[in-house]
Amino acid sequence: MAYGVMFHVEKDYDISSRKFKELLKAIDVEKYVWKITESDFYNRSNLQNILERNQITGGKKILDELDCDVMMIWIALEGYKSEKDIEESDGTFKKYLESKCEIAVFVVDTYMFTVYSKNDVVLNNAIEFAKKNTTGKIEITGEEHSDCYFGV
Repeated sequence: MAYGVMFHVEKDYDISSRKFKELLKAIDVEKYVWKITESDFYNRSNLQNILERNQITGGKKILDELDCDVMMIWIALEGYKSEKDIEESDGTFKKYLESKCEIAVFVVDTYMFTVYSKNDVVLNNAIEFAKKNTTGKIEITGEEHSDCYFGV
């Protein structure tokens, strides 16, 4: 069974930030409550980190925060059905599979995107997005990564 997709977008702050917002819409970000586990994501006009680490927020608020001139370095988001489902993770893929986390989105070094989802529709939407937006190969991950580190 597939659990995730890894792909690269163009290594450009403007393009990758725009693609990140498009990806969030493609995976229906508004259906989840999000825990921001890591963030280095700035509003360029005032250089404030707009998505604070360890913040719990809704998908609409994330999209609203991205409605400015942003510069994304890295980010790690965990999506849950409700706020009461949020739990601490030990950073392993195995723990993710056992958790109530439904979806996770990681961006590393501006252009390396990864989406994990337990929902086949969401994962397929992420794969379709990758096919249309990648600058390289698309890697599909599954249970063979269960002992790998999970995160940025």
